[in-house]
Amino acid sequence: MSLSTLTFGSMNSVSASSQVKGKVKVIKAVKFVGMEAVCVIARLVDGAVAKKMRVCGKNATQIISVESKVGDGYCTKPGAQVILMIEGIEKEEYPTGAEIMFERGAVEEAKSKGRLIIA
Repeated sequence: MSLSTLTFGSMNSVSASSQVKGKVKVIKAVKFVGMEAVCVIARLVDGAVAKKMRVCGKNATQIISVESKVGDGYCTKPGAQVILMIEGIEKEEYPTGAEIMFERGAVEEAKSKGRLIIA
């Protein structure tokens, strides 16, 4: 974890959660043997990218991992290089220079994690 993540992480995560869209420009897309997700190295152009966002117009896609110098799990800094692991896409769909638009998926329902008994 970087010093900037420790110092400014909470502010950036709030900013990332308030963003509903993001756009990146692909530097390279790679498919690793044995993995279903595609690794996309890109630059953030606009908005934010965060885990569980999906490619606009493709419901069966999802970002499962976001890594950058400014934080893990999300990125809100335009111009930052990000590494995204995306399920549900093919690397051939996104050549170098292509732009990918992301949108926040449907809000998941909270699942109960325990019980509280008041006596």
